Amino acid sequence: MSSSGKSSLDVGALIRDARKEAGLSQEALAELVRVNRSYLSLVENGRSSPTFDFLEKVSSGLNMRVEELLLGREVFKHITYSPEEGYIYRGLKDFFEDREQMLLMNPSAEELVALKAIQLHPEHDPTKRFFVDALLDLRRTRRSA
Repeated sequence: MSSSGKSSLDVGALIRDARKEAGLSQEALAELVRVNRSYLSLVENGRSSPTFDFLEKVSSGLNMRVEELLLGREVFKHITYSPEEGYIYRGLKDFFEDREQMLLMNPSAEELVALKAIQLHPEHDPTKRFFVDALLDLRRTRRSA
């Protein structure tokens, strides 16, 4: 915790840990992504703050998204990227891609927002059925209110 009471993100340590996990030296990663090794070292040791461009290069070289680098792979292991929807659970993506199910359920725009807002523990991998049930529960809750 910092003195202000907020927890700070040690970006340098996250980069160093991801680099080591990938089995790369600082020199190898710097060469791979075409950044200065000295700057990489400064960032890893917390002596310099990385630019977003730098984070994109480094994460790309580590075969990660910037979000994965900063938040950890655990958070993203059950999430996929959809150009239309952004980052969503794979089960929700499967639900959206099932035209028959979407026609049958006919979720409103408000219900879709609610489904996208669901956040679960990183170990939970919700299925398409989970999101169908969540939609039905949402509708039941609204009717009883």
